[in-house]
Amino acid sequence: MPRFGIASLYLCTINHFYRIMTIQEIYDSWAVKRIEYAILDLHRQSEKGIWGHETARVAIHELLEQRKYILDDMFEENDYHKQLLTDLNQAIKSQMIEVRQRTINLYESVVKANLPGSVEVTGKCYLGFNYPKLHPIQDERVKKMWNILNGCEDRYMPLYDDGLGQYRIRSYDPPVPDYESVNKMLYLEDEPFNCNDGLDREWTKDMMITYQFHELYDHMEFSIFDLLWVREFEIELNVEIDDFHVYEGDDE
Repeated sequence: MPRFGIASLYLCTINHFYRIMTIQEIYDSWAVKRIEYAILDLHRQSEKGIWGHETARVAIHELLEQRKYILDDMFEENDYHKQLLTDLNQAIKSQMIEVRQRTINLYESVVKANLPGSVEVTGKCYLGFNYPKLHPIQDERVKKMWNILNGCEDRYMPLYDDGLGQYRIRSYDPPVPDYESVNKMLYLEDEPFNCNDGLDREWTKDMMITYQFHELYDHMEFSIFDLLWVREFEIELNVEIDDFHVYEGDDE
């Protein structure tokens, strides 16, 4: 298994403080290429049984964290990137609204069937399985890395198991569903607010970042460069019917 010192991995990023790097230069940098090849090699070795599956999974997760730090350290807050982030944020918002509506529609259809037991419907949103077509870097290495990141290869990012966001409706508690509002889904509050933790507050002060982007960027191992060009998403809907969890109602 390749071994890396954190200090050595950051050496090439010093250049960032002296001049602006292009996206091609960032992905061609020694630090990024070395850690990505290490991740891909370790994944291949795990598939061949050279490394224990759980051992490789933990190691790859740690390498993904370091990769994120390296890439995000090279990120420049400029107008071009701000427009990309604005477009991504709007795409996430639109997709989550679609998840909410489809979850409500499915829930109401199941309830109309008058099946016994309680009903729970969950809609989940994931980043597109295919590598973003708009991304300026389109080589095989980055496409393989995308499969590692988005769970197509394995669960190297456990927090991403439920995607970037979900919407759930239950037939119990309360007995008549009070559908969570769009704002509460997107911002965790009834009134919108800017979920821009982890980003420069001044640079993003007028952007109204959704909680879903915050989760992806601030709590998972996606780099800002992995996300900016994503415009395609996947929706997963799940229905559970439980005969033993039925709302009995209040005695009158």
